[in-house]
Amino acid sequence: MKGKLPVLALLLALGPTAMDWGKMDSGSSGSRASGRSDRSGAAHFERLCTGCHGSDGLALEGEAPPLAGTSWVAGPETRLIRIVMHGVRGPIQVGNKIYDLEMPGVGPKLSDREMAVLLSFVRSRWGAPSAVITPETVRRVRAAGRNRTRYWTVVELLAAP
Repeated sequence: MKGKLPVLALLLALGPTAMDWGKMDSGSSGSRASGRSDRSGAAHFERLCTGCHGSDGLALEGEAPPLAGTSWVAGPETRLIRIVMHGVRGPIQVGNKIYDLEMPGVGPKLSDREMAVLLSFVRSRWGAPSAVITPETVRRVRAAGRNRTRYWTVVELLAAP
């Protein structure tokens, strides 16, 4: 018991987040794992997406379209995975506005699990709260597009199931 007291004191000092990390198994599906996934998804979003889409999902003026409340986020998960995996270029309508910009893909930067966590965070925050994207779905979409070397266009994205 003596050896465990310093660890317990450290966990208590760091708060519930540290205590949850110590209890979580990355393969579990309980609420603690979900909380960890949310934090991990938020961290990936902060690192890769906020520069253009803003931390509130409303985007920075002229940098990118907003994510909040859009059909691109709430729509088919495979379409959202394709966008983030390979990027999108050209005119895209979001809400009542057309954006003619380019979003680079981040597929090579993220594992299937990391992308699933990131996109599940995005959907739960700004699109479809009950729709969790699984690493298996990301893996399937990645495999189907393994030879793709260019960005998607809106026409291609809307034509793909």
